[in-house]
Amino acid sequence: MTDTFAPGAPALGPPSPAAGAPALGRSLAVDEGDLVIDRVTHGPAEVEGVPALVQALVLTIRTQLGSDLLNSGFGFDRLAIGRYAEGVAARKEHIRMELVRCLDTDRRVTGVREVFFEDDSRFAEPVPDRVTAGGTADTARTGRGYTVCAVVDTVAGSALTLETGGRLE
Repeated sequence: MTDTFAPGAPALGPPSPAAGAPALGRSLAVDEGDLVIDRVTHGPAEVEGVPALVQALVLTIRTQLGSDLLNSGFGFDRLAIGRYAEGVAARKEHIRMELVRCLDTDRRVTGVREVFFEDDSRFAEPVPDRVTAGGTADTARTGRGYTVCAVVDTVAGSALTLETGGRLE
């Protein structure tokens, strides 16, 4: 999987949300689970706003449900896809429900508007603010791979489309 944030991103100044819009957060930048070091300050780099929310949602999807010792309800239940759901339709529905559950746990997300797969007609339509969460290029080429998009509404009043993928196993 590929992160959406490049190592060496510059440190951000003080928070500056749009007038009247709630802030979408501020966090330390990570790349494949490792902290990113700012090349100028040689300290930890930060992300703010939409990139901070995207980073948090990507980490939620990449974390296996129950693997976080401090918050066992955090993460995406990837193992249950092959364990309980039989058939492609049931597995896709499980992925859809699990994405809604794990994305909706973030307080900056007011709702998950829709979830659609690459074989849905909706996937070909242009989607504003589509952010790739990694794992789509290689998995889409394999027979059991899938690419899925989730459109989420944020507390700032904007919509964000998160694209990710995996394998139906």
